[in-house]
Amino acid sequence: MYFRNLVLSAFTIAIVVGVFFSAYQAIFITPIIVDSEVYEVIEPSVSHQIEAWGPEDGIERHSWSFATNILLCFAYALLLMSAMSLKTSVNAIQGLFWGGAVYLSLFVAPALGLPPEIPGMEAAYLEGRQSWWIYTVVITAISLWLIAFQPYWHKGIGVILLITPHLIGAPQPEIHGFVNTNQNAIVALTDLWHAFIVQTSIANALLWLMIGGLSGFCVTKYIYSIDNVDQESAE
Repeated sequence: MYFRNLVLSAFTIAIVVGVFFSAYQAIFITPIIVDSEVYEVIEPSVSHQIEAWGPEDGIERHSWSFATNILLCFAYALLLMSAMSLKTSVNAIQGLFWGGAVYLSLFVAPALGLPPEIPGMEAAYLEGRQSWWIYTVVITAISLWLIAFQPYWHKGIGVILLITPHLIGAPQPEIHGFVNTNQNAIVALTDLWHAFIVQTSIANALLWLMIGGLSGFCVTKYIYSIDNVDQESAE
């Protein structure tokens, strides 16, 4: 019953959050991506190659995004609820802090060195960016855990660890900016990029606060209650 409630709760959270996140994405984020794709410059050598499949704009694109968001939200909720269930008590309010911590680890900290990118931007080598992103996420998560749950002298270590990825610095491209060098395109892309950073920051904050709060609520109502019933039955 414990596993069943865990999975059903995570799936319910995924539906609720996935629908909301997909709607926000469709209204505020996807239009920015579509507009920026207009200014993309395709190299001649690439244009002659077989184009990789991608969903068409409109319903097909939104449908694939919705399906992907549901699966991701289910995985996120399942992992977060599993971690919460290891603590003695977590409620909806505390769940918001858990969600906020994940948001800081997975989005804010990496974005300080590698801001969200729109199509047509110059970027450093993928391998270097991936390595720095993983390192930053892991170190930030460990740092927040030390600060939140460990004795005072451990909290100092957490603060020091928290800034180490940014002292190292994220990999940066040799040439900053956009592939399209047209001045009008650069102005338009810069505005789109700034809007994209704002909207993705808001969307991810709402995503993780909703997952965190709902996960805390479900853990209290459907996980801890089972443990209490099992303990009472054993007695």
